[in-house]
Amino acid sequence: MLQANLSDKNAFSRFACGTSMTAFGIARVSRNPNCTKGRLMIALGAMKMAEGIFKYCPTKALLSSNMQSAMNTSMQSMFNGQNSMSSDQINKLMQDFSSAISGNTSSDTNSAAKSTDNSASQKQNASDSNSTTNKAQNPS
Repeated sequence: MLQANLSDKNAFSRFACGTSMTAFGIARVSRNPNCTKGRLMIALGAMKMAEGIFKYCPTKALLSSNMQSAMNTSMQSMFNGQNSMSSDQINKLMQDFSSAISGNTSSDTNSAAKSTDNSASQKQNASDSNSTTNKAQNPS
């Protein structure tokens, strides 16, 4: 038997929602026998009712088992020293970060920043000239 993974309140609310979904689905199908939404509501409502009765949600069980396995593998790799950075790599990253903060970047990044500034100033100048043109045409 599967172990229950839902609380009593959660199971009751799932059962109640499943019952109402099934009832609405039956009402839609009784009006229009070819109603796909009604059939879907009946199926989903019946699934929710079953989850409420058995106090077991397979989706919740699947997600919790995947989460536990992911946590176990990440903890094992962390304690075994896998995926850890060497002190040389950390020092290199810190130097790169401090040089970026202080503004001592390479000439490539400076030229890219200058071209970005130039394009921004050109856009600003173009918008200023458009606004002055509009004012000249509409003196009001």
